[in-house]
Amino acid sequence: MIRSLCATLAPLLITTVAAAARADDDVAAPPAVAAPGTPAVPPGGGEAHAAAAPGTPAPPPEGGEAPAAADGGAPVAVVVQGARPPRSASETVRERAEVRAAPHRTASDALQLVPGVFTTQHSGEGKAHQIFFRGFDAVHGQDLEIWVAGAPVNEVSNVHGQGYADLHFVMPEVIRELRAQPGSYDPRQGDFAVAGSVRFELGYDEPGITVAAGAGSDGARRLFLAYHPEHADEATFAAFEAYETDGFGPARAASRTSFIAQGVYQPAAGLSARVMASAFAARFGSAGVLRLDDIEAGKVDRFASYDPDQGGDSSRAQLVLDLRTAGDAPGEGLSLAPFVVLRALRLRSNFTGYLEDPASGDATQQRNEAITVGATASYRLRLPLLSDRDTFEAGFVARSDWIEQSQRRLAAVDDRPTATLVDARVRATDVAGYLDASIRPARRIEVRGGLRADGLAYQVLDDAGEGAAARGAQGVHVGGKGTVDVALLPGLRALASVGQGFRSPQARSLGDGERAPFTRALSAEAGLRYADERVRASAALFHARLSEDLVFDEATGRNEPVPATARTGVALDAVAHPAPWLVSSVGLTYTRAAFTAAGGRYAAGDLLPFVPQVVARADLAVTPRLGALFGRRLEARAGAGVTLLHRRPLPFGEIGHDALLTDVTAHLRYDRVELGLDVYNLLDAAWFDGEFVYPSSFTRGAAPDLLPARHVTVGAPRSVFASLSLTLG
Repeated sequence: MIRSLCATLAPLLITTVAAAARADDDVAAPPAVAAPGTPAVPPGGGEAHAAAAPGTPAPPPEGGEAPAAADGGAPVAVVVQGARPPRSASETVRERAEVRAAPHRTASDALQLVPGVFTTQHSGEGKAHQIFFRGFDAVHGQDLEIWVAGAPVNEVSNVHGQGYADLHFVMPEVIRELRAQPGSYDPRQGDFAVAGSVRFELGYDEPGITVAAGAGSDGARRLFLAYHPEHADEATFAAFEAYETDGFGPARAASRTSFIAQGVYQPAAGLSARVMASAFAARFGSAGVLRLDDIEAGKVDRFASYDPDQGGDSSRAQLVLDLRTAGDAPGEGLSLAPFVVLRALRLRSNFTGYLEDPASGDATQQRNEAITVGATASYRLRLPLLSDRDTFEAGFVARSDWIEQSQRRLAAVDDRPTATLVDARVRATDVAGYLDASIRPARRIEVRGGLRADGLAYQVLDDAGEGAAARGAQGVHVGGKGTVDVALLPGLRALASVGQGFRSPQARSLGDGERAPFTRALSAEAGLRYADERVRASAALFHARLSEDLVFDEATGRNEPVPATARTGVALDAVAHPAPWLVSSVGLTYTRAAFTAAGGRYAAGDLLPFVPQVVARADLAVTPRLGALFGRRLEARAGAGVTLLHRRPLPFGEIGHDALLTDVTAHLRYDRVELGLDVYNLLDAAWFDGEFVYPSSFTRGAAPDLLPARHVTVGAPRSVFASLSLTLG
């Protein structure tokens, strides 16, 4: 498998020798300009780099007057956002060019651009993806903090899994930037930032109206509409998506619709505002698991389903308002960003057939509805202490969730509820404050870090037993985080980081008056970062320890507590823009994740199940201008993305199958018309996106087989999708 990977990735690796430098690496980068209305304070207080865009007046000299616009009108304000300095050697940024290099159906697919991330969707094209990241089985988000355009995506105490994060509402076309922070080294990182954090910034850069329609294999069809005002910042846009598919086998049909609108404004001098609103709904089927011995014996087709009634529906609506004011000095400012999120999920699944109930079956239906209201706020100021570039920031985060959830076992014949496993109402509140500092004790050394405290409180009303049982719990987590950044040579830096993170508990697991326990994480990392005008690259060694963990349990259909674990590994990353028409990125991660304590079916030293040890990803895109035809421009875009998944430990000492997947895209644009062809799983690899080991019985009334057996969910075969888009400017 490794030999096949090398042969496949060779063309992509060759190009990764030469990318635009970023402000966070302290190298000379081409200056960036934001249109009027862009927030005056860099998000998180990064250093601003400014220059005038073509046709835009340059900023006035210190003490001078702002120049008038070229047409003699009012002065033009040029406001620029900078990038926040990295908190670890392996912090990763993927910008629009890298995201567009290979085809992506969803934003979760784009997550695989982050080194060490692999996503699967073993329960249908509408349920949140399962996320693996640097030795963590984050399942649907339990170990990965995810924010989109200023709103949290992770769901507290979701009945299907803690931290459930569904990204289907984000279209790949509107991803402007994807920033990943492995570990927990930044005081802004909070709940679920155990493996790390990911933040999506949204934008759309095609001026005018875009209309795109496409169709492909298995009855897939998609309509995409977008609008971006010609002279506005790309963060101002509106986009709509409607998608349907019959699926590549029984019980795999899915449909979704999504709408996102965002606007950036400057209502007053020194004040900027951003408003984002979105709505999303999906319906999806799920084929569920198959016993591998049934497939190998020819008893079932590899695309079959034991229970075609599995699946569910999902919806999300949210609103974010981001207000920012500039301070007296560059880099200073105040920000306030309230948000509200409404979520609903219904999911039916059956992992064990008739093992628990030979007559009625083990199918369960989970329901989770939640309203989330909260806000983030921060104030940043320059305070020369050891240098004139020293900064300090105080920040606050408040979030409250109202949750209603249930889980019931359903009869296989008539869907009659046969048992109530969960029936609860939860109120969860998280109030946090942090202090962060960036100090330069010497010219080549910068120390960044601070302290964060989270107070979490829960009220639970549990109706699953006889009579409603009310209980409450509360606890506080305090964690320190720090990074030392040393400039070694021009463009080359060494970073060492350490930090404490946490994952909140499932509210239903808490007793009355209990001091809310947390899964505590301690992370450390050391490595090198390099950046110049063409290349960004990093190499890092990392280690993380958890006080306890969560692993999937087939009987409950969700993750359950297991003993403490540890992860040790190495992460490599490189992004190159050797020419304006060429971009490539490569990421490779090796991780060993194992239990450090014994409990249940696991012993100390056992490998953590389901977590791949090797994850590799390479992307390459070429975008040449072919010239002109009848006086109108002719352009092409071709790209490929290759993903390797190697050595997946399973329960009882088994190892899962490897996977090597290749996706390619080819587009031809003539003036305002563009034809596109995307091919997923080009080599038609027969792979499994999920593998499990446990007892099951899928024959009604039969004596259950209590011996553990391999169960799989089959990954998608090769599929082709063709599209036609028209831009009306």
